[in-house]
Order: sequence, then C-alpha cells, then structure tokens
Amino acid sequence: MTNASQFHNDNIIIDGLNASNFFDPRIAQRLHSGGLTAVNATFAAWHTPHETINLIADSLLMLEQHSDKLMQARSVADIHRAKESNRVGFIFGFQGTDPLGDNLNMLRLYHALGVRIIQLTYNFRNLVGCGCQEKEDTGLSDFGKQVVAEMNRLGMLIDLSHCGVRTTREAIELSQQPVAFTHANPFALVPMARNKSDDALKAVAAKGGVVGAVIFAPMLTGSPNASVDDYVKVIDYLVNLIGIDHVGLGPDFMEEMTKEVAMQALKGLPPQTLQQFSTIPPTQKFESISACANVTEALLKRGYSETDTAKIMGGNWLRLYQQVWK
Repeated sequence: MTNASQFHNDNIIIDGLNASNFFDPRIAQRLHSGGLTAVNATFAAWHTPHETINLIADSLLMLEQHSDKLMQARSVADIHRAKESNRVGFIFGFQGTDPLGDNLNMLRLYHALGVRIIQLTYNFRNLVGCGCQEKEDTGLSDFGKQVVAEMNRLGMLIDLSHCGVRTTREAIELSQQPVAFTHANPFALVPMARNKSDDALKAVAAKGGVVGAVIFAPMLTGSPNASVDDYVKVIDYLVNLIGIDHVGLGPDFMEEMTKEVAMQALKGLPPQTLQQFSTIPPTQKFESISACANVTEALLKRGYSETDTAKIMGGNWLRLYQQVWK
C-alpha cells in the first residue's frame, strides 16, 4: 500500500489559488510544511497600477527574506528548481484586471516582473468584463477582448473563476490558449453565483484547461460544514464530468487575511454572504494549506491511482503552465 505521506513529499504539489496574507511569516511556514512545490499567490485584485507595483516590490522583498523556504516561479523550470531545493515556488497572480487601469501595455510590465496568472474580473464589472455578482453580464468589452489577445501573446494564464456567465463563455471562445477556473466548484452540486455550470466546466476542459476545487463550505457542500472527504467528492464529480487531466487543487485559502483586505474582498456582497465568511468553520482536515497532505491521503484511500493522484495534486497545473507560459 502506498505511503501517502511519502508520496506527497515525492511529488510536485501545486496550490492553484491561494489568497492568504503572504506578508505574515506564518504563511511561508504553512506552505512549506504542507509540502507545496508551487502556489498561485494572489498579490493584487482591485488595486490600482500604483498600488500593484508597490505590492510587487514588497512581495519581492518578502521572498528574499524567506529565501530558505520560498522563491519566485516564472517558469515550469523554476517550479522544478523549487522542488529540487525544497522550497515553494511563488507564482505571482492577480484576481482582477484593475491593476492594468486602462493601459493594455501594463500587461507587458507585469509579465516582465513575473506575473503569470490573471483573473479577468473580480465579483463585479470592470473595464474588461463582468463578474459573477453583476446583475447583468454584458460580456467582454472591446478592451477585454484586447486583454485576452495580449495575455495569449505574452503567455499569461487567463483565469475566469469570478467571471459572469457571458464573460466566461466569450473569454473561453476567444482565447487561443487554454484557460482556467483556478478556484470554482460545480453549480450542479451547489447552485450559487461563484460556482460554474457543467457546460462552462466542460468548455474549459475542451480548451485544455484546468479547474481547481475550492474548500469554502458554502461553495463545497452548500452548508456551514465541510470536510476533506467532501472536498474529494467534489473532485470526484469534476473528474467524472471533465476528465482526470483537467482537475486540480484551488482551495482559495485566505489565511491571516487582514480585516482591511477582507472588507475590500467582500465589498458589495449580500449580508448573508458576509455573515458566512465571518462565521463558517474551516473545512475539517483541510483547515490550512499546511494540511495539504491530507488531500493526497484521501484521494489514495478513495481508490485513485498514484498516477491520477499526482495529476490532481499538481501534475495537471504543471502541464497547463507548460502549455500557456512563454
């Protein structure tokens, strides 16, 4: 029988989306102790270009201060180097295109600084398109279509996790490269705006993309409570729907998030949603990214082969990065 802990340590493990407070030194320790090889780390979302540049500058300093555990990952080769040196590769990511302002050329700058994954919208409308909480989704703007094309050209992964239905569909159709839902669950299991329809999930897979499963209980079970077994059940659903090659981890941890950032992240959401975020207990046995090995163990116990477990735990994200990044 496979030793789950050893298997976890031996393989490349990738967190498809993490929005924790990376400036808190406890996060670096948790990522490292969780056996992560790489993480799509959200450093900006609704921020202005000026704020974003400052955040990147501070993030580069943070990585230098924790260079024994962390390193920036700009390429798949960097992710392999992170594994070889027992460090976590930080992939700079945005959850929104506000950091561009109205300047398409900002994408060139961010790419040069190592940003490799950008979500087109957050919850509401921006200059690119509409988020999932927008009452009327009018789809991609002309500027949004230019952003999709330029991200394709530069080799940046397009993330559609928070996008509205029409914006999602149009971006998938327009993109010349695979796209991702870095952190979204099936709407068929829990019908809420942040989850994705079976048709959308299938479209991402048909494009060659990957879907990362989320740990947040209201998106996972539709109730206040969830466990790592519930998380694996959602992975089961996704695997059965779109295939083993298109499913990964996208837990969306927000560990040690400051109150100021949390208020901004939840701005405009209904009171019930705000209440959920403040009172929902963590998912049992996957309370923190430091417990990531429990997912590997749960997949193996559920009967997934070593090959398929390795794909879900990191291999599928690695394949997607290899295909999209330049």
